[in-house]
Amino acid sequence: MNTQTNAASPYAGDNEMMKIEVYLDARFGAGTAVTVVLMDKLVELKQMLAEEVVHFVFEKTDGTTRDAYGTRAVDVIRRYDTAPASQKPQRAFNGTFPYFDIEKGEWRCFRVDKFVEIDKDYVL
Repeated sequence: MNTQTNAASPYAGDNEMMKIEVYLDARFGAGTAVTVVLMDKLVELKQMLAEEVVHFVFEKTDGTTRDAYGTRAVDVIRRYDTAPASQKPQRAFNGTFPYFDIEKGEWRCFRVDKFVEIDKDYVL
């Protein structure tokens, strides 16, 4: 792990994004184009999910793509959550990104290195 890169990280203060950056740095190399592009997309996704339902695409572990409709907005989650109120969001671990899947009515996650795109034309 390159501590100089992480100390100067633009994500300082955001533990989730710092962990994702460390994971992607280890996976693709610190500062590589793949890492930078993925980080930019994931930061944008995180910001959008905090406010609304977002349509995005990622590659599943079996190699197929998944169209997901998710959010992290508390007011939206309350409308779709079918699980007991005590259920908490999944924590990010080992390069994963949690989101509330409005189709499944529960928390899910995907591997950050398998993120594909955000559908910016989607409006709920």
